[in-house]
Amino acid sequence: MAAHWERRLPTLPAEMAEHGAVWLQGVLDPPMIAALAEAVERCRTAPGRHYRRLSPEGVPPLESELFRWADTPASRALGTGGPLPAIAASVFGADTVILMEDQWFRSAAGAEQESPWHQDHPYHPLEPVFLTVWLPLDPVPAGAGLKLVRGSHRGPIFAPVEFSTTAATLGDDSGTAGLAPAEAMAAAVRDRWAPPARPGDAVLIDSRTLHAAGGACDTLFRRLSFRFAPIETRITPRAWPVATFWSDHAHSAVPGAALESPAFPAVAALDQPAFR
Repeated sequence: MAAHWERRLPTLPAEMAEHGAVWLQGVLDPPMIAALAEAVERCRTAPGRHYRRLSPEGVPPLESELFRWADTPASRALGTGGPLPAIAASVFGADTVILMEDQWFRSAAGAEQESPWHQDHPYHPLEPVFLTVWLPLDPVPAGAGLKLVRGSHRGPIFAPVEFSTTAATLGDDSGTAGLAPAEAMAAAVRDRWAPPARPGDAVLIDSRTLHAAGGACDTLFRRLSFRFAPIETRITPRAWPVATFWSDHAHSAVPGAALESPAFPAVAALDQPAFR
C-alpha cells in the first residue's frame, strides 16, 4: 500500500503552482532519520570548504555546510536513490531531475541565530526555478521551525541577503539591478505559514518562495535541505552577487551552459520506489 505522501505525488504540480510550498508527512523512516542525524555530526567533526558558522563567536552556534552528499553515504542514498528524486520529478512533471546540492543546518541547544527571510532563487545563476526539500531531523523547537509565505513565488524576486556573521556566503557586491530591495521583504512576510513538520516529514519549497527558519532553540535542532533542478536547467549569469561556491564551477560563467555535470548529476526518478 502506498504511503500517504506517495498518493499525493500526482497533485504536487498543482499544489506547488498555487501555494509555492507543500508539507508532506512521513517521507523518511526512523532508520534514515537516525542515519542522517549521525551524518550531520560526522560532517561537523570533519568540515569541508563549504562549512560556515552562521552565528557570532562566543554564543551557542548555528552551523551549516553544503555539498557533502558525495562523501556522506546517508545523504548520497537520500539524494540519489531515496524518495526525494521521485518527489522532485513529480513536481517538475519529469522522469529525471538534477541533484543540485545538499545542505545541513545545526542549531546547538541555546542557539538563537535565525536563517533570515529570503528566497533561494537569487543565490543561484540558474533558470528555470528549482525545488528545495526541507527535512527536520530533530523535534522542532517551538518557534524555530520553517516559516513561509505561501503565494510569494508569484511576487517579486528580492535581493539576496548574507547568512553568515563570519565567512561570507555571498560573492562580491555587484549591485542588485532588477531585484526588489531586501528591506521590502518585511511587508511581504506578514501572512506566515509555519507547517507543524516533525522528523520524517518534508516541506517542498519553490525557489522563489519567501521563507526563514531557526531562532531560539532550547534543544539541539538539526535539519537538511536538498535542492533539485529540472533537467533542462541552464546557467543564467546574474547582475547581482550569488553564492560564493559558484566560483568553484567553471561552467557557471558560461551563459546557457547546461547545469548537468559530474558535480550536479542527473537522477532518474523512475528508479525510485514511488515509481515502481
